[in-house]
Amino acid sequence: MTHDLFFKRTTRIFAVSLMILLWLTAVRQAYGQRYLNEAIPYSNEAVLRTDEGFVEITFTRQHYIGRAAPQMTYHSYYRDSVYRTQGGYHGHPLHGRYVERYNHRGLRVLGRYRYGLPVGKWQYWDEHGTLRKVSRWKDGAETGKFVIYNEAGALQQRGYLRDGKFNGSITTYHTGDSTYRERKRYRLGKEVDGNGQGWFTRAANWIGGVLW
Repeated sequence: MTHDLFFKRTTRIFAVSLMILLWLTAVRQAYGQRYLNEAIPYSNEAVLRTDEGFVEITFTRQHYIGRAAPQMTYHSYYRDSVYRTQGGYHGHPLHGRYVERYNHRGLRVLGRYRYGLPVGKWQYWDEHGTLRKVSRWKDGAETGKFVIYNEAGALQQRGYLRDGKFNGSITTYHTGDSTYRERKRYRLGKEVDGNGQGWFTRAANWIGGVLW
């Protein structure tokens, strides 16, 4: 009987010890997993090879709380490729600095994305390193001031865009003479007659042209 009692006590102690060991292992794994998740950065970078050169992108693994607008076109990264998808994401949304380079490593495009949509100031260069265009993006649409330069780097055109279309006063400078300019007004890409405008609007357009 003494032997049986010793065996039962030993078995019970072993079972309790095993349970404690398993519990400590689970806690350690859970803590390690939590630490690993916290250590993984939300933003990641990648360099892609294209026919024209290279693309340096920044994308995010963080889930976007908001909803994707059905009329918007989102840019995302998935398996070494950048996808454009209307109304949603295909992979990880581009989020942060975006750079395109020619094969000789010269800059081609420089801008930023926010959860798959281009935002802020964007710049464009030709193969010779000449800045050809500067524009602004808002909510995934080219909206705001823009400037276009010719092959020699001289000012060629400037004005305002809305959803990628001329909107407002557009000034065009003729080649070889930056002092000779032509100003027209547009409304969402369509030219409008400025003669029917009020004096305040005409004065504002004139002042805007002088300050530019």
